[in-house]
Amino acid sequence: MYKTARLPHCITSVLTAVLLAGVAAHPSCSGERDPATLFGPAERETIVVDAVLYVDRVLPEIIITRTRTADAVATGDATSVNDAEVTVIQGLAEYRYASVGHLGRYLPPPGAPRVRPNTEYRLRVRALGEEVRGVTSTPAPLVINEIAVLEEPSMDVIRRLDPDSAAGNRIPYQEGLIEVRFDPLDVEAYQVIVLEPGSEDGGSPPLEARDGRLLLPWFAIGSSGEHEVEVYALDRNLFDFLRSVQASGQNAFGFGSLAGDTFERPVFNLDGGIGVFGSASLDSFGFFVIPES
Repeated sequence: MYKTARLPHCITSVLTAVLLAGVAAHPSCSGERDPATLFGPAERETIVVDAVLYVDRVLPEIIITRTRTADAVATGDATSVNDAEVTVIQGLAEYRYASVGHLGRYLPPPGAPRVRPNTEYRLRVRALGEEVRGVTSTPAPLVINEIAVLEEPSMDVIRRLDPDSAAGNRIPYQEGLIEVRFDPLDVEAYQVIVLEPGSEDGGSPPLEARDGRLLLPWFAIGSSGEHEVEVYALDRNLFDFLRSVQASGQNAFGFGSLAGDTFERPVFNLDGGIGVFGSASLDSFGFFVIPES
């Protein structure tokens, strides 16, 4: 059965790369501008939260960092926060995270449970004399029911791929359009990530799929070889973050924001800090692209 056994593509790790590089700003901001200047004096440090919960996966690693002050050295050690109190709360249960001692990484306690669908989780971070709070409501599970290859321009189905096994999913380059079909969820948007072996790139902007159908454009797919497609259902926090945080005029995955979206500053949905505390559900499938002869 082909389902990725590794952790999902790190939506969350993009946050640290973007924010701490000092490029997470609206289009009028300088590429050297620290995101802290969007929220207060440059000499004030701001806590940065980097956490995404994945439905049916164990509670994830959380990264806690701080924005750079004017005199700070631009290194991971200079921006990491390793003595924070990090707690994830679900109902009456509290899960206290432990620092690994470097890079602001915090791990859940041993035996931490899997993330539940349709459930509210709260985050509390105490660090630098401040407290950051966030809330996310996890999506329902996302299950891919069908992958159809459509003929253009009729959009008739000419073949189907197996959602559960990549072995027989072989498709000539640019033969038809690949459409992913699933039961639509009550979420703001979906995220599609197309990966080739050894690659960590290939994300789309947030996409609407009210009818539970997503077309994969060939320009997002390599011309040959193995590919893995991950489809994410995004909660409100991730949706707001991905469409509002921009780096050099692009969002964190290398695409422009959704058409019509304009933001004067990033949307973080956190009290007391910046970053993201969000959640997503996902499913994946694989296929092999036969190169043009």
